[in-house]
Amino acid sequence: MIPPPTGDAARDAEAAAAAAREPAAADELDVLFPAELEVTVRDPDDGAAVVLTLREFRLLDGLHAQAEARGLIAALGALGADEDMETEALAAVLAEHADEWLALLARATGRDAAWLARLADFDGHALSNALWDTNHPFFLSRMLEAVQRRRARSALASAASLANSSPPATDATSGTSPDA
Repeated sequence: MIPPPTGDAARDAEAAAAAAREPAAADELDVLFPAELEVTVRDPDDGAAVVLTLREFRLLDGLHAQAEARGLIAALGALGADEDMETEALAAVLAEHADEWLALLARATGRDAAWLARLADFDGHALSNALWDTNHPFFLSRMLEAVQRRRARSALASAASLANSSPPATDATSGTSPDA
C-alpha cells in the first residue's frame, strides 16, 4: 500500500485537484465573452450543413467595420440614450441598416455577403445573435461614446443658455437698499 502524500506533495495534489474541479477564470470569461463562436447553418444552395465561425473584431477589423457600418453605429448610438431600449427597437435599427449589418456578418465570418443574404431567416437570426455575442464590446463602446458626446453637447448647450440669459434681479434694481 502506498502512503498518501504529505507536506508539499499533499498541498500540490490538493491544488491540482481543486484546479481540475473549477474552471479557470479565463475559461469563465471565454464563456461570457467569446472571441469566436461556431454556428451551423444550412447552405442556401444545396441545404448542406455549414459550420461558420464568427470571430471578434480586432483593431483593424473594427476600424473597417466602423467605416462600413457608420449609419448603423450612429443609429445604435441613438438607441443607447434610451435606458429602456426594447428588443423591437434594436430589431428595427438592424432592419433599417440591413446591408451594413450583413457587411458586418460577412466580415466576422469571412463569407460572402451575397451568400449570407440567402440564408434562411432562422439561420440569419442565429448568426446575428452570434455576431452580437462575439462583438458586443465593439458595439457597446461605440454606443457609449455616442451617448457621452450627446451628453457633453447638451451640457455645453445648457451652459451657453445660462450664460446668455438675463441675470436675476438684485436689491439695487428692486428699490431697496441692503443697508436700510
